[in-house]
Order: sequence, then structure tokens, then C-alpha cells
Amino acid sequence: MKNHLTLILAGLALTAIVLSPAAASSQTAKVTKVDMKAPAPRLPNGKPDFSGNWTRPFVPDITRTFTNPDGVSNKGETNPLPFTAWGQKQWDNYNQVKNGDYAGSCMPFGWIRSFSPHPMQILQNNEYISFLFEQSTMFQLVNTEGLPHRKDWPPTWFGDSRGRWEGDTLVIDVVNMNGYAKLGTMGHPMSEQAHLIMRFTRPDMGHMTFDWVLEDPKTYTRPIKNERIFVLSPEVELMEYGCMENNMNTILEGAITPWTQPNDDPSIVPAKWEWTEFDLTKPQTYTGVIKESKWERDALATARIEVAGKLWDVVLGPPVRLDSRGLDEVDIQPGKTLTFEAVLHKQNSNELRAQKFTEGKNVIDLR
Repeated sequence: MKNHLTLILAGLALTAIVLSPAAASSQTAKVTKVDMKAPAPRLPNGKPDFSGNWTRPFVPDITRTFTNPDGVSNKGETNPLPFTAWGQKQWDNYNQVKNGDYAGSCMPFGWIRSFSPHPMQILQNNEYISFLFEQSTMFQLVNTEGLPHRKDWPPTWFGDSRGRWEGDTLVIDVVNMNGYAKLGTMGHPMSEQAHLIMRFTRPDMGHMTFDWVLEDPKTYTRPIKNERIFVLSPEVELMEYGCMENNMNTILEGAITPWTQPNDDPSIVPAKWEWTEFDLTKPQTYTGVIKESKWERDALATARIEVAGKLWDVVLGPPVRLDSRGLDEVDIQPGKTLTFEAVLHKQNSNELRAQKFTEGKNVIDLR
């Protein structure tokens, strides 16, 4: 249950950061009309002041590009992502139903996933910027004076974050993450080798740009990135978020699978059905009638589909991901006609792995 915590949050924030008078005045809880196109406020040192409550786009899938009616947006990566062999296995085998999701066990979210739809407040002065996330009442305090990374600190969910200025752009450089966090709800992975660069600008009073680039040679063959726009929401106040208050019972009752430290062993996709076992250079489009189907939460969804008189065994993917992308169990019931793009197995001439599913004018990416 959420309880208002305005006074406590204000006290904690003021303890963490001795705000300058200019910054403090921008944190009033009084709702006033804001000129969203007015010049961005400045700190006493002349740098942009990012203080305020910010609405962000909810990005469960970092390969999606969209703009919401309220003006927040995301420019996503291309799909499929440029996985290494290790990264592909982590992605293919991510199943929070079977193995648990760290968010369900109330663990820290890590940087990128923390920018969720729940409110976020920023407080800032000349030397520090603080991010107060309503989600799980998490926070991060980052020095912005260009200090070097710390030595001999243990790896953590958010890593070792140091800020610096490049003109009016605030750059936060993050290393030494434990690699457990995901880049979104869908489970795009990262490893302990990840290096994250986040850039923030405030072009006017009402908008903030947030661009991030992740270099992770263990997981991706090239750097990946997203570009987002946040919108000021001064009428919003943070509330307490007691994650474990509700989740403890659901974990004990088995409704949520407890998360434990992950390992690198695949748990869902058999080796014979990994993407490398299919000829990715020759995708083809098929239309056929489903004769049999299996939809198991802790395994892969599969179907036997008749196309022009031939029966194909088709691997569709993990049900959790198919749900997120828009393919539901009802869509693969026997008797249904399915149009899909698939690649042929290199060894078994009657096996396909589906890449895309077409429903009317909509194309659903299954990778």
C-alpha cells in the first residue's frame, strides 16, 4: 500500500543535498502554471538545473520507438539486437515465471529499468544530482564534479556512477555493475562487463532529453542505445512504495517465483532450437492451418502447421515474450490460420523457427 511521504522525502533529500536557495525554490509543492517553453532554470554555477518531477515513457522493450500523447517518447534500437552467443542465450532463456524476476523479489532495478512509469523526482545543486524513484522508494546520488571512479568497491545493481559536464549536457558514466539488472521488463540482458553512459539535457523548462549508450562486449557485438524525452509534471508528488509489503505474501504463497542469483545455463531453449541452428539468411513467409499447439509457461510455445499439404513443426518462442509482443495463446489454437515468417532448421527439414507473425496489417516481431 502506498502512503504519502512528502515530508519524509523532503527531509531525506535535504539531508543528502544542501540545496542552494535557487534550487530549493524550484521544489515547491504548490501547483502553479508552468510555461513549458520558458528557458530552462540554472544552478548558481550556471549549469542547467534538472530539478523537478518528470514523466517518462514506459519502455518495457528497448527495441520500440513511440511517442505518447503527453509528449514523452522513446527512439528504440533495431530488432533483433546484436547479441553475442552468450547474450542470445540470456535473452532466449529469460523466463520470470519459471526463474523469478528480481523486481518481483523487490531487488534494486538498476539504472535503465528504474526509469519506469512511476514518478521520479530530481533534486540538484552545484555538486550533486539526486534521482528519487517512487518505484520501491529507490534513490541514486551522483557527484557531478568529474571525479574518477571509486577503487575497490564491490559491484552493485546501479554500479559506480560519476557525473561530469560537457557544456550544458550532464554526462553520467557508470561502471562496476553486477550485471543482474535487465534493460526493461521484457528482460533484455546486460553483464558485469557493461559500461553505461547517460546524457541529460534540458532544452527548456518543460522537457528533458535522456540518451543512453551501453557498451557490453559480453552481451552485444556493438554499443546499443535509446533516446528518450521526459516531460515536467509539477503537479505530481512522490509517494511511499513498500514493495515487500504486498509481494512477501505472494512469494510465500508461490504466486511469484523467488528470484535468486542467476547463472549462465540455459533453462528453456534446447540447444537444437537455438537461433544458431537455423538458417537466418533465408527467411520465408508461410500461411497455413494450425493442427496442434503447445503453450507452456516454463518452456517454448510450439505448433504443428499444415502449409500447402506439408506439416511443419514450428518453434514460436517463450510464451512470456510472445504475450508481451502481442501473440496470445488464443492466436495459435488448432484450426486457426497463421501467416508467419520463419527460418529453416539446418539439420531437420521439417522444423522452422518463427521470426514474425502477421495479423491483418499488424506485424508482430517474435525475436
